[in-house]
Amino acid sequence: MLETLAIIVFWVALLLLVHAYGGYAMLLRSLVKLFPSKFVACPVPIVRQKPNVSVLLTVHNEQQHIVPRLENLLSQDYPQELMEIVVASDGSDDHTDDLVIEFAAQSDANIKLISVTGREGKSGAQNHALPKLTNEIVVLTDAAARFAPDFIARIVAPFADDTVGCAVGRVAFSDEDTGVSRGMRRYWRTEMALRETESRLGILAVASGQAMAFRKSLFRPLPLHVGDDCIIPLDVVASGARVVHVQDALTYDEAESGIKGELRSRARMTARNWVGTWRHPALLSPFGHPGYAFSLWSHKLLRWLSPVLLASLFVAALFMADRPFYGAIACISSVGLALAGIGWAAEARLGHGQTVPHIPGLSLAQFAFAFFLAQMGFFWGLWIAVRGQRIRAYKT
Repeated sequence: MLETLAIIVFWVALLLLVHAYGGYAMLLRSLVKLFPSKFVACPVPIVRQKPNVSVLLTVHNEQQHIVPRLENLLSQDYPQELMEIVVASDGSDDHTDDLVIEFAAQSDANIKLISVTGREGKSGAQNHALPKLTNEIVVLTDAAARFAPDFIARIVAPFADDTVGCAVGRVAFSDEDTGVSRGMRRYWRTEMALRETESRLGILAVASGQAMAFRKSLFRPLPLHVGDDCIIPLDVVASGARVVHVQDALTYDEAESGIKGELRSRARMTARNWVGTWRHPALLSPFGHPGYAFSLWSHKLLRWLSPVLLASLFVAALFMADRPFYGAIACISSVGLALAGIGWAAEARLGHGQTVPHIPGLSLAQFAFAFFLAQMGFFWGLWIAVRGQRIRAYKT
């Protein structure tokens, strides 16, 4: 009886992991290749008149980034008279607010500061600011991000199609040479390709908070413990509008390079987005929204559950290690854990400014560690969500 249960657990976990980390993307790419005329890339409508745009920049203690970020926004190839820049400062107690006021006074651009007393968290600050924006098309971004010169022009173009409610840009990260940052960049390259394919199939329901735009009329007040990049696209598709990926709308951001920073970031994202995704149970039902349900389960929920699936796979394989196949899987898993340990040791040395000796296969070990670190972040985030803990404000 126990052996039968172990076999079922092993194969269910294995099939779900293969689907989440390869099978799903391969299936979507196959659909696009089989029906290229039906699933085309997001067409850019002919824009006869550029729309007025409100750029909402939400910050907390960003005195080092705020002026370069505002300069980057003003360098956009977009008419300044059509662009409103609003900085929502979430209880900043450094010089961020003063720098915004000084910059606005010295500029002819339409720059406003909305200062939120106390820490409301990013979502709370956005809730304060959104009703005060004057334009229908809203672009969200962060202080550390940098737009390519034509980002705003490209991200707002799809809104000439009345069926589009949210547009998501492409995010590229810095090239800091650590295993953590390389793992993050590899993850995001895969993520961007997957979003583009989902957009072609009309089942995209995820976004990036530093590179997205939406219609203000579709905005719903954000739960304070859920991120904008999670709940806004879900609200949009629940309203019957579409979310599209705009490959040519490029945003540059800084990759997390430290172990603790990446772990906290991944856990925070998982906890907030897990809770947010379940706020739209109808979209997770294959009977009501089969396309979005398939996308959300495959792209999001199964990945966040992957540490549980991996642990189940490993335990089941150990239980049946006397059988050659399962014993081999247990050995491969153990080797993967050992490689992750070597990768962790290398990252720890780099984190302390030490050099890493040349070890054959070190890049493989760093990849294994980056994957293991992501799984730890997912597990920590799930644990936070299951315990009922809610994250409102980010802690540095």
